[in-house]
Amino acid sequence: MKKFLIFIMAVLCLACTSCSQAKDYTVNDYRTTMQFYDGFKVMQLTDLHLGVQGDLQRNLDFVSKLIDEADPDLIVVTGDSFMYANKNIVNLLFELLNTKCKELTTLHPERLTKFAVTFGNHDNQGDYHKYYINNVILSYATKDGKEVEDSKYAAFIDYEDDNLNGYANYYIDLVDDRNKSVDEVDVKYRLHIIDSNSYHYIGPKYKYEVILEDQLQHVENIYKTATKDTEYVGLGFFHIPFQEFEIAKDKYKEIKSFTENGVTYGQGEFREGVGDPYCNNGSYRSLRNSNVIAYFVGHEHINYCDVIYNHESDNIMDKGILSYGVKSTDQLYHDDDILGYKLIILKDNTTVEDFLTIEYITNNIKNVIDRGVLYGEQ
Repeated sequence: MKKFLIFIMAVLCLACTSCSQAKDYTVNDYRTTMQFYDGFKVMQLTDLHLGVQGDLQRNLDFVSKLIDEADPDLIVVTGDSFMYANKNIVNLLFELLNTKCKELTTLHPERLTKFAVTFGNHDNQGDYHKYYINNVILSYATKDGKEVEDSKYAAFIDYEDDNLNGYANYYIDLVDDRNKSVDEVDVKYRLHIIDSNSYHYIGPKYKYEVILEDQLQHVENIYKTATKDTEYVGLGFFHIPFQEFEIAKDKYKEIKSFTENGVTYGQGEFREGVGDPYCNNGSYRSLRNSNVIAYFVGHEHINYCDVIYNHESDNIMDKGILSYGVKSTDQLYHDDDILGYKLIILKDNTTVEDFLTIEYITNNIKNVIDRGVLYGEQ
């Protein structure tokens, strides 16, 4: 009898193990597309920090007004959407984003507006299980080309049973024709939506985590195998800045401007320090080698700037754009004069060399600040 019970337990353990094993997905299982046109507008919202302690309706109304003003094609929320939230708050934010995308798509039937989301270090500090946020967003996602028919406008992909760290490792291809196959399509821009994770425990305290090695390898695999076309401009959206942001800030502090030897290499301001990860694991170099040339983050609430990193280098592979989003509510801490959003205008026939210039930045990457007046009475 004892041997029989041991056998049954072993079978049950094996079954549980097999059920919990992660599945392997192809890189194109993480791919979604949008139709590109010249002047495609990406709106970055960040650090909403919606929670039970704030005036939720006031903040949702503010976000709604920002979206109306920006009139974007794609809204990307780069983390810390929530802090001490509950399920109702989570549901209301994504219901709002889906509704706004539906309104803008109806207003501009020749276009399609969608929203994408990645996560910050505070998003899962709420009254819900870890995958709850993903499940809500996924309820607003549908197959390419079915958005209007299904009234679902989330550009979001994740698999709870995959073998990747993080809760967002997907990408959005802006293409010449959504009906073309991956072998035929012309990719204009590729937007990587990456989870930069949350905290890393070191001894008696926590520091911020990095984008982990398997995630970086995933981006490299996307670059090498997702489509035949690799002549696109790659952009990355995540929450926690890597340590190169600290290097850029120190240089700005040293020369007290974004102009050096007559060369302008940035715009905006660093108003606080950089909450970078616990170590430099080569994320910048790895992503840059995978054709990601610009990095749009949140995390710091009163930094808003766009910097050409390594602007003095003669090697184009050394250069990238480091960009802080503009805080999009007044929750937690903020400066009244920089509340708003970032607008990234993507132009047709733009090369990597074109994008990595101060001319492109000043003309097409807008820090839309001082929008607190849209809150109405404070």
